[in-house]
Amino acid sequence: MGKINGEIIKCPEKNPHDGRKKTNIAVLFYRWVFLICVGILTLPGSDMKANGYALLESLAVVAVYNTAVTIYTLKNKEKINKASSFFIYFDIILLTVISYFSNGLESDIYLFIFFLLGYCGIFNDASFTLKIGIFSAVFYTASCIFSSEINNQELEITRLAIRDFLLILGAYGISRINYEVKKYDDLRKKEFRLARTDKLTGLANRHYFDQKLHEEVEYADEANAVLNVLMFDLDNFKSFNDTYGHIAGDKLLSLFADIIKQCIRKSDIPVRYGGEEFMILIRDMDIFIARNVGERIRRQLEKQRIYVGSGDNKKKVSVSCGIAQYPYHSKNIKQVIEYADQALYHAKETGKNAVVVFDEI
Repeated sequence: MGKINGEIIKCPEKNPHDGRKKTNIAVLFYRWVFLICVGILTLPGSDMKANGYALLESLAVVAVYNTAVTIYTLKNKEKINKASSFFIYFDIILLTVISYFSNGLESDIYLFIFFLLGYCGIFNDASFTLKIGIFSAVFYTASCIFSSEINNQELEITRLAIRDFLLILGAYGISRINYEVKKYDDLRKKEFRLARTDKLTGLANRHYFDQKLHEEVEYADEANAVLNVLMFDLDNFKSFNDTYGHIAGDKLLSLFADIIKQCIRKSDIPVRYGGEEFMILIRDMDIFIARNVGERIRRQLEKQRIYVGSGDNKKKVSVSCGIAQYPYHSKNIKQVIEYADQALYHAKETGKNAVVVFDEI
């Protein structure tokens, strides 16, 4: 059967970052709330004659840094995921510096580290969260040791050890929760994908088509748009299947599904409708262009030069297509599908290997 060497229609790409736009803005909002809370917690208890001014300078640096992060996030949405890990490490360092200037072990700043660990658990993998927990414990320990030496205070080793243990334990707990949640989410997505996908071809199955059809009709009504229904049926498939067996028949169905995938946009919905019947829902496209899509698919299969039988009984395995459009041909989508089926029947009755629009019959 060979590979498919035909032309491929370039599909309009969706911006993969549009879905994360609101998330990025929400994260920026919480970063500023986070900074304000740190300032409220540290300033009232600071000694302005000792470390207070240094603390104010640190908070000012954090504010400038947070402004830079905000600008970078808004301007570089494509690179934000790669830079986010750097931001988290730097956030930890700045928190420990503020802890150093606000009396180290006596400050409650370390509580904010747990918020950063929670953020890691939501947006990063489990191993990275655990690394951040260990990194936090190391820098927090250093800040407390230096703070006690500068302020001539006795360092409570046991208290510090307990806090470090809680940081690492918290990171481990969050990483485990993150791992279990993502594992469950991946399993749920896999089950959902299997439930709506035809196992043989990888196209949508009839069950998913029945659900999606209603959504596509609603979209067409609300957007005052059109919805094209292209129905395909492989010509001489039964003879091919009977001659070469079901394994060869399955390979042919899979080959044709690959042809369909190459010739449509990502927004189009290809379906294995049943047996050797396939259907494509194409929105927002003139019916003449939709017909060209059907023709391209037909020609791509024809190029494979697949035959069954020999001599006078030799037949070409090709595909016929019928097309109807909602709401042009009917405002009832079930009637549109029926019209597409009638156009398909006409194509097969008049010689096969053809694309017929309902208007033509």
